[in-house]
Amino acid sequence: MRGFSLENAVKELDNELVKRKETERIAFFEPNGPQEKVINLVGDGRNMVGILSAANGIGKTTLVVNIIGNLLFGSQSVYFDKPLFLNWPYPKRIRYITNPKMVEEIGPFHSEVEKWWPRGKYEVLKAGKSHYSQYKANGWVVDVMTYEQETKEFEGGTLGAIIMDEPPPRNIWNACAARLRLGGLLLVFMTPLTEAAWFFDEVVPRHQNEIVYADIEENCKQHGIRGQLEHDQIQRIIAEMDPDEVEARAHGKAMYLKGLVFKTFDYNVHVAKEKITVPTGAQVWQIVDPAVDKPFACIWGYPERDGTFSQIDEWPNEDFYKMRQCDLGIQDYARIFRHKEQGWNIKRRIIDRHFAEVRSLQTKHTLREDFEKIGFKFEPSYQAAEEVDTGILKVRSYLNYNSKKPIDSVNRPRYIVGPNCLNTIKGFQRWSFDIRTGKPKDEYKDFVDCVRYALMADPKISEMPVMRTPKKLYG
Repeated sequence: MRGFSLENAVKELDNELVKRKETERIAFFEPNGPQEKVINLVGDGRNMVGILSAANGIGKTTLVVNIIGNLLFGSQSVYFDKPLFLNWPYPKRIRYITNPKMVEEIGPFHSEVEKWWPRGKYEVLKAGKSHYSQYKANGWVVDVMTYEQETKEFEGGTLGAIIMDEPPPRNIWNACAARLRLGGLLLVFMTPLTEAAWFFDEVVPRHQNEIVYADIEENCKQHGIRGQLEHDQIQRIIAEMDPDEVEARAHGKAMYLKGLVFKTFDYNVHVAKEKITVPTGAQVWQIVDPAVDKPFACIWGYPERDGTFSQIDEWPNEDFYKMRQCDLGIQDYARIFRHKEQGWNIKRRIIDRHFAEVRSLQTKHTLREDFEKIGFKFEPSYQAAEEVDTGILKVRSYLNYNSKKPIDSVNRPRYIVGPNCLNTIKGFQRWSFDIRTGKPKDEYKDFVDCVRYALMADPKISEMPVMRTPKKLYG
């Protein structure tokens, strides 16, 4: 063709590419490793909930803006060529909730929107708010809300997606979840500081397979996948962090879980896949940790022939850690125990000696004596010079197995707990050392104390003596 110049054509293409990179950056977004994991988790369309527990510097807000952008404008790159981005089946209304500072005109969210979304292809409104509270494009509406708004403002209306920057207060979480009545996405992007404790206690355990953890090193140019930060810069960032917050801010780990007593406890290994049924003839043990200002913590389990202790049940069967005052008496507990133990062969009962051996000033009896009068014969828990430390080591030995090898009849833990024992499981996942004193905290210890008392008693099956027919000495 006359007038055609390959050199000019290449220049025009280069200029167009430079222009697009400036005005439509979203098409050129390249996620780092953790960001890509979240995109895949969201994009396959099978998960309603997605959680990113990430260090500072991972690019949480950048990821949020690009996920929303690839919904509003359709998949913009190969990274978003996923079923949910290619064929959105839910209402085209998104709610983004964050802290007030994040949504100021010069705040991170709006700044990232201006950086990534195609210019001139979306509308932004304040709609009576002090911040940009609504974005519109291609029939989509994105409402921007803050956690300081009243709970009632989060109710009403059907949404297709809710995206939360940091875990919300429980009341807002509950109000928002009900908005996805037609299905949709519920995403949480967070740095897990102490304010996230309730969220880790109540929400994360239900979504173990829908959470991505991200260390700041995963956004390193030298050590990560498509990382954006220089390694030296990461080291400088970490050096400026509060030492008590490094676990959360640098490694994406729940800060209040620092110093766990039982770090090797693994839900997928130590918790049975389904409720443990009591075999016929099993020798069931009951262990009780009494208290004054809350219900007694109780567990039941039985030793197996291979040395495993299987915990079958607990009481209370509701969230013990929310319970405070309790006015149950000895007869009330007796009724609870008898109801729970129907059909079981109770072989041993153990009770915390520190509480049960104290003689009442009114009755002159101990708790153990009072129980024995109504047919419950408890033995006191173990004694040791370093009692708690000794018990912790014993429990750790029962939890122990070689995690680098497959679990089999030889390589396996010797303690298993039923999935219905939620308080015991939470105790294992939450009981921690005080980082200032090095001593175990009082929170979350009650049910693990019961396990400690059981395992220190060296649970084994008691063999009944075999009755033999005497040999005839004379014919």
